[in-house]
Amino acid sequence: MTWVNGTPSTLIDVSDRGLAYGDGVFETMRIVYDAEQQQVVVPLLEWHLKRFSEGVKRLKLGSVDELCIRFKKSLSSALNSIAHDAVCKIIVTRGSGGRGYTPAENVEIHMITQLLTAPEYPNYYGSEGVAVKCCTHRLPSQSALAGIKHLNRLDQVLASQELGAEQEGLLFDQDDNLIEGIKSNVLVFSGAEVFTPSIIACGVRGTLRDFLISNSQTLGIQISERIIDRKMLAQSDGLAMINSVLGIWPVRELDGQKFEIHPNCNVIGDYLKQQLSY
Repeated sequence: MTWVNGTPSTLIDVSDRGLAYGDGVFETMRIVYDAEQQQVVVPLLEWHLKRFSEGVKRLKLGSVDELCIRFKKSLSSALNSIAHDAVCKIIVTRGSGGRGYTPAENVEIHMITQLLTAPEYPNYYGSEGVAVKCCTHRLPSQSALAGIKHLNRLDQVLASQELGAEQEGLLFDQDDNLIEGIKSNVLVFSGAEVFTPSIIACGVRGTLRDFLISNSQTLGIQISERIIDRKMLAQSDGLAMINSVLGIWPVRELDGQKFEIHPNCNVIGDYLKQQLSY
């Protein structure tokens, strides 16, 4: 099911700047149906809105407050039509207009809302872990775009083509520091400490990543951001991949190297089940 600016449709103008230049942002949200309450909920909505707002601000798409109101209205309208688990993707583009790359002064922002079937990952990904590989494709450094979910995902498209039987890949920056997974963020376990790569010059600031950092005190495990190089990665006691749709996947194998599931990974998994119904 797809709506364009609130109207059921799958059509966009071929001159739309989102298509022509990747000029826009998007959010992909997990939708959970609560059978007991007979209602759908959007876990991590607060964090999705925060990242969306930052993207709107960075790309200068317009009024953050007005676009957040449209975002929430579009989401609410879409959720009225379902009573099951799903994924909702909202894409915001700068619309059409402007000479070449330069946007027009007064633009009509386009909002595309999609309701998609929730992905059916095997349950053992979360319990037994997944196989991951280090991708050779490197992420470019661009602090102006770091953190936000902009529409240009060509790095992820290229990296994903390196995967064989693996379920996910690790992406590094130009200095060979770990940044993220192709579709996820990374947790690195080292003794009692948990680290996640610093996202300053590239990478996506995941909503589940930020939720865990914000709630680390309640969780009882400190999760810190830091630069993670190859040496630290190789000496780690375990890894896990996280994102707002899949939850947490322990890494059981990285480029053929076997990993044990770290006890703190199980603690985080149990916490996410309690708090976010994964």
